[in-house]
Amino acid sequence: MSIIDNHPREWKIAPSQPELHKHLCDELDLSSRLATILINRGFADPQSAHDFLHPSLHNLPDPFLLAGMEKAVDRLLLAFRRQEKIFVFGDYDMDGISSTAILVDYLRRSGFQVDYSIPSRLDDGYGLNPEAVKKAKASGVDLAITVDCGISDYEEIVLANSLGLDIIVTDHHQIPESTPPACAIINPHLKECRYPYKELAGVGVAFNLMMALRKCLRQAGLAKDVNLLQYLDLVALGTVADVMPLTGVNRIFVSFGLVEINKAYRRGLRSLLATCRFQRGQQIKARDLAFRLAPRVNAVGRIANARTAVELFLTKDQAVATRQAQYLEECNERRRQIEKEIKLEVDKLIAEDESLLSAKAILLASENWHPGVVGIVSSRIAESYGKPTILIALENGVGRGSGRSVPGLNLVKVLEHCQSHLIRFGGHAQAVGLTVAQENISTLRIYVENYLADCGPLQAELPELLLDGTLKPGEVNRKLLKELEQLQPLGQGNPEPAFLLPSMQLIKATMIGQGGRRHLKFIFTDHKRDHRLPGIAFNFTGTCPQTGENFDLAFTPEENIWQGKSEIRINLVDFRPAQSSD
Repeated sequence: MSIIDNHPREWKIAPSQPELHKHLCDELDLSSRLATILINRGFADPQSAHDFLHPSLHNLPDPFLLAGMEKAVDRLLLAFRRQEKIFVFGDYDMDGISSTAILVDYLRRSGFQVDYSIPSRLDDGYGLNPEAVKKAKASGVDLAITVDCGISDYEEIVLANSLGLDIIVTDHHQIPESTPPACAIINPHLKECRYPYKELAGVGVAFNLMMALRKCLRQAGLAKDVNLLQYLDLVALGTVADVMPLTGVNRIFVSFGLVEINKAYRRGLRSLLATCRFQRGQQIKARDLAFRLAPRVNAVGRIANARTAVELFLTKDQAVATRQAQYLEECNERRRQIEKEIKLEVDKLIAEDESLLSAKAILLASENWHPGVVGIVSSRIAESYGKPTILIALENGVGRGSGRSVPGLNLVKVLEHCQSHLIRFGGHAQAVGLTVAQENISTLRIYVENYLADCGPLQAELPELLLDGTLKPGEVNRKLLKELEQLQPLGQGNPEPAFLLPSMQLIKATMIGQGGRRHLKFIFTDHKRDHRLPGIAFNFTGTCPQTGENFDLAFTPEENIWQGKSEIRINLVDFRPAQSSD
């Protein structure tokens, strides 16, 4: 059993493949370590490895390979010629906010008449709603575009059609049994879609629409000079925030998006970076988007109105940007406190009810919970207890909930089995949202349990911790960090390289942290005491180790900058009693 979180994991060092290894080293002039990591990630031939290490906009697929793109662009060209009013329906998370901001800004700059709507998570829920559709039509809108939503909104799009409002759906969520009768649907998961990369975020789909539209506007002699590169900052932010794999097209988007983010030409982004306390010249990486920027943007959609975040990214007024960024910071602080309170209550409920510990899923509901925060807590609970978790916030007899899954279980499929007891649902394999009548929650719990019982064991084997090799203490240095920098951007689908340091002795350990989270700060040394390696284990929930004991360490190396000082430290992924000697 690992010590870091009390969850057993099997450590595995990727097997050596000498012939592939030598071929990569020779063809691309790579170090032995970097070639090994690339092979571990599936880039064993020189061309794929080269494309991975050198993302290029020239390698983006033709956006017209996306099914529905031609119909969507034709309808937009017609709207341009008729000077029709266009409405963009977005979503209240970072992906939906960034999708809305880039599409609205691009269409406005290109000469379209555009307005937009972001639903209230508290009042409207996810996706289109009838009132928004009616309001758009009443304001004179003839064409609407959904971003990061719409694929599950069958009835709302039927309503739009009856009112004479054409809808173009751009979405990336899983395709339901019945697709809505929209004017055009752009979603890489459609069966007829020939686009080679299926893991786009909603903002990636919206950006493809912009690329295709700009091409046709140019061909028709209608295009204004709008540089699409400037939108890749928000494409990167939305892609990383929605936990999309940083491979293929997403890797290209995020790589170039980070360049734009580090330029920080967008006033709203500059203000957001300032509230996150980034120092001038500090290099921003993908993990900063995930853990520092995105939570602040998501927070306003969780507990207030996400329109504020859209306006933050659209505004040209620095004073407005500063004020809105500060408001996002305040929302994030409120979100943290609410999250902490709900987590404590859920942990208490589980501790007091043995049936929850033996259940295959954790499904709880309460009138005390905030519907905008239950998704975050569901994620924490699923991670802590190793079970799919659905938490539901109740109000006036209706529950709005969020679920998070575990590896190997598609939570959308689970809810499809239970859909007769739900008002609505949607999402990804690992994360879902749902609305349910309060009287149906007990039945929903039974259906979920029965479905999981029929599935059988989800994880018959211990989850694997794949390591990219073994290092000596002296090899954890700046040369190593510079070498690994070529793998950026790192994140989902392209994790930080993890290595084994065998038989290291703990000489100092300190628990730090606040707000219910503990981190283990430590110093390890080798047996000869030649090298002292400082490090940290974030969100530490395991048993605190004793100084003087020897451990094998699974870690990622990183540079830590604190108060202007830089040091190389190890970020602990896992550790265990030493199984080898020096």
